Amino acid sequence: PYKDRIQNIVLTHGHFDHTVHANEIAELCNAEIYIGEFDLPFLTDSALSLSTHFGSPQIPIPARPLKEGDVIDGFTVYHTPGHTGGSICLFREEDGVLIAGDTVFPEGSYGRYDFPTGSLAALRDSVSRMAELSVDSLWSGHGEPVMSGAKAHVVLSKRNLC
Repeated sequence: PYKDRIQNIVLTHGHFDHTVHANEIAELCNAEIYIGEFDLPFLTDSALSLSTHFGSPQIPIPARPLKEGDVIDGFTVYHTPGHTGGSICLFREEDGVLIAGDTVFPEGSYGRYDFPTGSLAALRDSVSRMAELSVDSLWSGHGEPVMSGAKAHVVLSKRNLC
């Protein structure tokens, strides 16, 4: 039922656990794949994507780059380096939805920064920027979403990082 409704697939970063089925879904739905401009190299590089840790080579993924300020399906793109150098978050101001990938998680948690191109300093800056938004719901790359009152979770993540 969703096949005809999915037109765009946005990858918040280039790690294999987030990209592994992108080609299949794009083909099934005739959808375009997008990723932050600075994570494009992950889609062809096993060392960057960490695909070898999952026992698989990195299969090239054709994707269009997104940059800070782009808008896709009503969501504004924020370049949020830290987990990877090209991580992005997407925010829809009208209802406070934040798609955070592995940048920020509920309960004051945040993404690892010890992978290739990751940076603690950049992650601190990125989470601080997200804490300034009027976030109501938080959709992270792992775990359950926070459906309301999510700003407190993002602010706690900022506190825990600084």
